[in-house]
Amino acid sequence: MSTRYSNNVISKTFAVLKAFTDEKAEWGVHELARDLGIPTSSLHRILKTLRDENMLEVSSVTGKYSFGPEMIRMASIISSQATLKKVAKPFMEKLASTLDESIYLAQYNPSHKKLAFIDSVHGSHALQYVLGIGLLQSITIAASGKAILAFLDEKELEDVFKAENVDKVKRIELKNEIEKIRDDGYIITANERLLGSLSVGAPIFDASEKVIGSIIYTVPVDRFDKTKEQLIIKLVMEETGEISNVLGYKREATLLKRSGADVE
Repeated sequence: MSTRYSNNVISKTFAVLKAFTDEKAEWGVHELARDLGIPTSSLHRILKTLRDENMLEVSSVTGKYSFGPEMIRMASIISSQATLKKVAKPFMEKLASTLDESIYLAQYNPSHKKLAFIDSVHGSHALQYVLGIGLLQSITIAASGKAILAFLDEKELEDVFKAENVDKVKRIELKNEIEKIRDDGYIITANERLLGSLSVGAPIFDASEKVIGSIIYTVPVDRFDKTKEQLIIKLVMEETGEISNVLGYKREATLLKRSGADVE
């Protein structure tokens, strides 16, 4: 049993709603009471209020609660307003401020099998590498592209290789890189998209568990401080993780699913 709320009805109500988003989509009254540590009598009152407001609904078959039409309507509006660029901006600003270098946001374009940089935040250094905003670019090169490439499904990966006319030798090379990126969760490249530039990149995922973009930290190769490499990797991965979380990505559920475990 866990207690994840303050001792007031508003906090308890938020804890109830979060259980449906963060843990699972359907709950019985008693199992939810045990999970949240809320007395069953109190939980009944909260659930009744949420049901009266159409925030939750109860199945006539299972007797379990799930999100109702009003909650779905509100979530759809919020989702439509939460664009990748808007969500990522404060996390990019935090990274740029902490590391004092350029941070770029890349978005994957499935139709073209390419990426486009859609935003950037720069540090205080006079010399900054500038990448074209809005231009479609390859995802088979550099940290920005390979961080996305590594997490595409096999069919999409093959489609990218075909669109980019990647030959057999290069495919083998890229697939070896992809395995390492999947294991590590990040990639470091130098002199691939821009001569003289080094980048640290990590992927961004959405609520459907698909990779939709990447964040890169980029710096002139001769200014890269090797002693800070692990810190930079940690921060880039933390912020991309936070962006994915805001977009609805559930990392633990995805890891369980990939391992073949039952996530229900």
